[in-house]
Amino acid sequence: MPLSAREKISPPYCPSRRAGLSLVEILLALLILTIAVLPAIGAFSGYYGVATRQMEQEMALKLGEAVVNVLMTANYSELKEGAIPALPLNIQTPSGSFSGTMSFAGGYASGTPVTIGKTKYIIGAEVKKIFLAQNIGTPHNNALEFSWISPDAPPPPFGGGAAPPPPPIATYSCFNDLICLKVTVDFGGAKPIELATFRADMAR
Repeated sequence: MPLSAREKISPPYCPSRRAGLSLVEILLALLILTIAVLPAIGAFSGYYGVATRQMEQEMALKLGEAVVNVLMTANYSELKEGAIPALPLNIQTPSGSFSGTMSFAGGYASGTPVTIGKTKYIIGAEVKKIFLAQNIGTPHNNALEFSWISPDAPPPPFGGGAAPPPPPIATYSCFNDLICLKVTVDFGGAKPIELATFRADMAR
């Protein structure tokens, strides 16, 4: 039976020539997808790292504030003389309550490391005298002292010359040693958290 012209031109059906994706096309698509996704993954990792550091910094600040509160309620005389015993620390954290001690050696102390999650917080403290107590009868330079001067200067003397300085109208000197309480919390960041406050015995 003779073949028509169309049957003579059309090639026979071959399974290897059916429509689909070749291996080269799949690899090229994977390469393009990788190039597009990698920057997004890097940006997400950077944002996650910043958020984690902020959380660690906030936790270090809370730990420091808790230790400052403990020092503010400690015995003033023992703090001033550097003879304070080990202070108990009872701190509430998101991971639960933490119980430890701060062991003082003179005016310096180190606390038990606090581990929250994967971060270790190392707490330190320092007690330092800033001004010494002063009695009016025995003044010295290292004292906390205030003076108030009258705003109305006396008139200049007759015959010219400079006017004498105005006399103080009130003075105050501290009868107690003023001490500085400094707390440091190191959490492995670029800079540890540092808190400082002052305390004096206001009983006298």
